[in-house]
Amino acid sequence: MKRKVAYTILVSLVFCGFAPMTITAEDKAALREEIIRLVEPVEKYQIIFESFVPSPDSQHVACVARSGKKFVVMHDGKAQKEYHSIAKETPVFSPDSQHMAYKAQEGIKWIVVRDGKEEERFDNVSVPEYSPDSKHLAYVAQNGKKQQVVFDGKKHKAYDGIPLKHNLVFSPDSQHFAYSVLKGGKMAVVMDGKEGKEYDQVSFPIFSPDSKHMVYPARRGDKWFVVKDGEEGPEYDLVGVFRFSPDSSRFAYTAKIGGKAVMVDNGKEGPKFTDIAMPMFSPDSKHMAYLAIDGDKMLMVMDGNKGKKYDEINDLAFSPDSARYLLTVRSGKDWMSIVDGKEEGRYTNIFLPGFSPDSKHYSFMARKGDKWLMVYDGKDGTLYDFVTLAQFSRDSNHYAFMAKKGEKWLVVKDGMESQEYDGVALPMFSPDSRHLAFTAVRDNAWFVVADGVEGNERFAGFLKGTALLFETNDVFHILGLQLDMLSPTEASMNIVKLKGEIN
Repeated sequence: MKRKVAYTILVSLVFCGFAPMTITAEDKAALREEIIRLVEPVEKYQIIFESFVPSPDSQHVACVARSGKKFVVMHDGKAQKEYHSIAKETPVFSPDSQHMAYKAQEGIKWIVVRDGKEEERFDNVSVPEYSPDSKHLAYVAQNGKKQQVVFDGKKHKAYDGIPLKHNLVFSPDSQHFAYSVLKGGKMAVVMDGKEGKEYDQVSFPIFSPDSKHMVYPARRGDKWFVVKDGEEGPEYDLVGVFRFSPDSSRFAYTAKIGGKAVMVDNGKEGPKFTDIAMPMFSPDSKHMAYLAIDGDKMLMVMDGNKGKKYDEINDLAFSPDSARYLLTVRSGKDWMSIVDGKEEGRYTNIFLPGFSPDSKHYSFMARKGDKWLMVYDGKDGTLYDFVTLAQFSRDSNHYAFMAKKGEKWLVVKDGMESQEYDGVALPMFSPDSRHLAFTAVRDNAWFVVADGVEGNERFAGFLKGTALLFETNDVFHILGLQLDMLSPTEASMNIVKLKGEIN
């Protein structure tokens, strides 16, 4: 009989949730639960629980385990080859959850292991990055003082340096790949293996949503400009934040000239201000807005038209159909919302405005004194000690949010309060909008609540980085931690997938 391995449980390392909450359903449904064990204690290995990484679809899990002086990656409980070290930032899953890669050390060399197969060994390598379609893998490798990109196992040209942060960039369609490089005292951008023009400095490149354009800021001497598809734009003292419209037809960026800030939209300069923020496009790309500071006042510029000045402006939200907008502003001590151009309400503060999928409803968090409330379609809700961002159902007929009442939390669905629990996580609507499920805790035990029905399975927590996901209209899953107690202070830990079905 195999001896179970005891572990000290640090739930805070593996569970990421909000404070407590609960929910009551009008028609309570039956909830069936199935436990699928993914990782169980193995006598040979000591699992490092803070290393657990869930796949994007929460169907798989990987972690690092230790055996003496060796380390190994475990994928769905199966141990791979042992190495001297596994990098902390790895393993990583591909976006489609079907592939996994990690950075491992063998002796004095580092290797990228892709789907269990080792690639070439180098003095050092960066954390591997997958393309959006999950078919390509890239990383930076170093031998001696030179660095080079390795793309699908093939080495690119070596350079004096390759910046790592935000630098390896795939196009949305995964057909193009770009990065900046250091070459002597100059910099350049390499796209699809072809080196661009050298400059004194370049920033990281970005692709348009349709993958047809690539841009990056560059500096020559003391002047900055944007390079779009190889063509240099006008020179400025500084180029700031930039963004493509969703349909890729427009490109806007902030720039500084002579101590003033301007917005440049498809090459056309807007009015000068003290400072301006990032451009924001409507979903249909027909409208562009940005926050501007003019002296000691703020205003929103929409489609080139200057709005009313306020003491402070915080958030702007466009509706999904692009026909409506919501702006939060402060005049004096009071915050108010501007919905479709009309000022509404008076609050101590306002946060996170948003619209329903059908664009007919809106909500935002607000504070009055030391109390919080949810404002839905311009109507103030009940006052609480705190509220969280509202979630809309896909059909836009329902909304739900978490609220704190004293030391307890609850879920409010369509204005109706749920039961109270000691802890909860974000509620999720089913694809057909008929069900609402979330995780809750009572007396240090976590469980699932679906349409007001509490599940029977109990957990030490749920894996950090995972969420409750609906697979179909009635079936959901989530990755959790279950314990087998060996003594009052020790327990063996199992990583499991809870599959729930609402009948």
